[in-house]
This record gives sequence, C-alpha cells and structure tokens, in this order.
Amino acid sequence: MASVASTPPFEPHPARHAVLTEAHSRPFFPFAAPARLIGLAFLRGAEPAEKLRERLDAFARSHGRSPAPEGARHHRHDLPQGLFRWEEHTEFMTFVFLLAGEHARFEAPAADLMRSLPLPEQPGPHLASIDIALVEAAEREKAMQRLRQSILSHSRIETGMAEVASDFAPDEGGFVRVVVVNHGMTERRLGALARDITEIEFYRTMALLGLPEAQRIGPVIRDVEQGLAKLTAELVHRQSLSDGDALLARLTMMTARVESEIARTTFRFGATRAYAAILAERLATMAEPAGDSAPAIASFLERRNAPAFRTCERMEDNLAGLAARLTRASGLLRTRIDVELAKQNNALLAAMAERTRLQLRLQETVEGLSVAAISYYVVGLAGYLLKGAKEAKVLPLPLDLAMGLSVPVIVALMWVVMRRLRRGPDDSRH
Repeated sequence: MASVASTPPFEPHPARHAVLTEAHSRPFFPFAAPARLIGLAFLRGAEPAEKLRERLDAFARSHGRSPAPEGARHHRHDLPQGLFRWEEHTEFMTFVFLLAGEHARFEAPAADLMRSLPLPEQPGPHLASIDIALVEAAEREKAMQRLRQSILSHSRIETGMAEVASDFAPDEGGFVRVVVVNHGMTERRLGALARDITEIEFYRTMALLGLPEAQRIGPVIRDVEQGLAKLTAELVHRQSLSDGDALLARLTMMTARVESEIARTTFRFGATRAYAAILAERLATMAEPAGDSAPAIASFLERRNAPAFRTCERMEDNLAGLAARLTRASGLLRTRIDVELAKQNNALLAAMAERTRLQLRLQETVEGLSVAAISYYVVGLAGYLLKGAKEAKVLPLPLDLAMGLSVPVIVALMWVVMRRLRRGPDDSRH
C-alpha cells in the first residue's frame, strides 16, 4: 500500500522550525584515526548575509557540489581532499576541514597545507585557527613531539578512552596544535570530541575579545573617577549658582562619556560572559589529567583565562558603579542648585513684598491727598451753592457755619467714594 504524505494538523509558529532544528545546529564528522582536522574562525564582516551566502553557494558549484538549502546555518561538502563544512554563528563563521591520507600528515605545517586546499573567500577578519591530529596509540610519541613540552596540558577522556594534549600556543603559521590519541573511542564519539576541541579554541578566542575593550576603557574609568573626585570636593566649597551651573556642565560631560562607553561595551562584555560559560561547559569533560607531568586542559586554560575574564567583569562593574556614582553626584548637585534657586526666589519674593508694602503705603498716602484735594474743590462748589441759597433767603444758618458744617460731610463722602473706586466694581457688590 502506497504511503500517504502527512501534513501538520495545526498552524505552526513562525519560529517552530528554527527551535526544533537547534538540537542539530552543531554537527560533527564521525571518523576514525588517523585523521587531521583543521578549523578556522572568522568574525562576520560588514557584508550582508545574502552576499556571503552567494559566495558560499558559488564555492559549492565551482566544485560540482550542491549549495546549502535556503535558511541553513551549516553545510558540508565532500571534496577530493576530504570533508569541508562551513557553519554560521551569531557573530562569527567557521570553516572545518577533515583530511585523510596524504593530507592528514601532521608533519606538514597547517599553514602550508591550507595553501593547497580549496577555501571559500574569507568572510571577515580571521580570528582563530586550530590544527588537530587524531592518531592511534602507536603514533602517540611522534605526535606529542610536535608540541612544546614546557607549556603542555594533557587530559584523559572518558577514563582513558582517549588523550588530548596541546600547548595552546600558535605555531609559525598561527595554528594552535592539538593531539588526540585514540584508545578505543567509536568514530562517532571521536567526531564529537573533535568538535568539542574546536569549540574550545573558537569560544576561548571569542571570549577573550572582551579583554582589549577592558584594557581600553581602564584609563577612561580612571580619568572620569579622578574628575568626579575633584568635582565632588569643589561641590563642598562652592555655593553660588554660577559655580553650580559650571559643575553641572562638567558632570554632564563625564556622565555622557561613561554612558557612551557602556553602550559601546555592553554587547562585547555580555558576549564574553556567554562564551566563557560555554567554554566552561566544554572544558568540564577535560578536567582529568593524563599524568603528573602536565596539568589537565581544563585547569590549564582556566588559570590562564580567568584573569582576563575577571578583568572584563571588573571593568563592566566599574562602568556600572561609576555611572551610579555620577547619577548620585548629579542628584546632589541639582539639589544644591535647587536650594540656591529657592534662596534667591525667597529673597526676590521678600523684596517684591516689601515693594508692594511701600506701594500700598504710597497709594494710601496718595488716596488721602486725593480725598483732601477733591474735598477742597467740592467744598468750594458747596460754598457757591450756599451763597446762592443765602441770597435767595432760604439758608437757615449763617453762611460760614453752613460751610464749616459741610466740610466733614464732604470729606467723609469723598473718602467713601474713593474707597469704592479702589475696591473696584466686583468688590463693591459684596
């Protein structure tokens, strides 16, 4: 009976395929010793990923091989010299060659051998090179002589199923040489071990990229710390508002400088932590020394890498701490400026209140004079009215007495009118 193709019964999440294939995103070559594996790591350049993929596909076609499927992050080709695999990582790309036969001779320097091997165009700055010789026990001593005994590290894997040794020092061509002696490992397990060794070198190198950044920002941190200490001392003694503005401008410049460095180094230091964590996981399988003459690879690399990783961690913490101190100093300085502004505002308000009080007294004086002046003229008008009444024989009182009695009445009336005018029409209704 013919099989019927099955289709998923549900609408998949857009990222479902990528999530499920992640378990197979770090392939390896199953192989048997003797063999030779050469690994190269390149930082991703500024060129778009589409252009890089076009070059890799062109490389495959030029050797009569099929390009990688669309969206693939790794691919392998069978070439006359051996197997070749490229693999994409977040910020770097790796090329790995598995060589056999004449090309696998460990005596030939890897740099010379690479000139005879087909290789895609370099995708970015070269970062790491590793040359692994996988030999049987009979070739152990001969292969070990290729390493520098004075700085040798040597581990036993899976209770003696294999040995791994390296000096982790680049040779004349820039390749770190590693010897793997097989004592009975299966081809698949040997391939997985070779993959772990290449990842140790690649992730170790990627993790150490944070060290130059840490060394670069060291003088920057010291300079800003000295400037902050000087500014804080000046803040204690300077009280004027103009001094506060000048200090705030300097503090703002220092804060901007530190924030710029934090933005510049956050990704690099975060990547260093991530790569260091992966490196520690890979090294966990190489913690057993193969003898008393050389340390295990795990302890060898941990001792040499730990100072660099701690330096990166310390510089990252120093930047964060310095940013926090600048924020506190900025808050303190702004509080000082606010206090000075409040004092000036209080003094200004007090001066304005005094001027208002003086204006009020002056206004009252002017009102009093105005009442007197208006009353004088009104009394004069009233005098003409009383004189007319006297001539008409209708004034019951003497003229002088009548004019004298009218004065307080007119003055009181004028005072009431002036008060109403000063209070305004809205107040007069209450």
